[in-house]
Amino acid sequence: MDLIDTHVHFLHADLFTYAWCEGNASLAGNHTLDDYRAALGHALTGARVQSLLFMEASVLPEEQELEAELFTRLANRDRGSPAIAAIIAGAQPELPEFAQQLESLALNARVRGLRRVLSAQPDEMLESALFAENLRRLPETGLTFDLCVRPRQLAMVAALVEQCPQTQFVLDHAGAPDVAGGEMVLWKEGIRELAARPNVVCKFSGLGSLSDATKPLTPQVKPYFDHCLECFFPERMLWGSDWPVSADLKTWLKTTGELLSELQDFEQAAIGTGNANRIYRLN
Repeated sequence: MDLIDTHVHFLHADLFTYAWCEGNASLAGNHTLDDYRAALGHALTGARVQSLLFMEASVLPEEQELEAELFTRLANRDRGSPAIAAIIAGAQPELPEFAQQLESLALNARVRGLRRVLSAQPDEMLESALFAENLRRLPETGLTFDLCVRPRQLAMVAALVEQCPQTQFVLDHAGAPDVAGGEMVLWKEGIRELAARPNVVCKFSGLGSLSDATKPLTPQVKPYFDHCLECFFPERMLWGSDWPVSADLKTWLKTTGELLSELQDFEQAAIGTGNANRIYRLN
């Protein structure tokens, strides 16, 4: 089973500031491309990660440009496998100066999308007219926008997406449901409403860190996978790991294999690689 990992963070604490990692011993220090490859090698599952996308790691705004530049250089010179196929860069669409930032990022051939972690920002940002106006600039560059939000924000996200019908949105971590707590009602309604917008795809990633670590992972996440599949269909779902934030790679790959094995081959191929190639223009 071939996969493209659409959500990998590399953390270089010696170069960047990761305020969100403070107090989390498992995310202290550096987590590099070599570390990721080593984790894959130890997984020893039937899944093969063909390539990966570097996902911006919520560095300070003044560090965003350097982060994109550093991992672009790494992607361009590295010859290992799996390779960095593209970059999702951090950006600030809430600012009047975003047009200049977008122009600069769009010149980087490795950058295929942008992200702003909205779950860590005031809800007013999601509802800002300027925010929507700036996201409507993306189609002319071909760049996507990854949505990192909480279930309570999904209705606001749907309203935002409605204002940007030509912009391609990617919902990270299936909307971050409370898997450990088992609360599904608000999340299910939000996913169904968001899936009604054709310019949104769903990334099934990161649910390991939202689950109960004392229980088997697959039975916990399967109801969420099934609902996403029902709403988005295989044609609008992607896969990602959220390494190193989420559950260890071995566990997540095992769960991925178990979930996808219930689908037909063409559906597995769509979720595993095809949709990522199309949405992020990797081919």
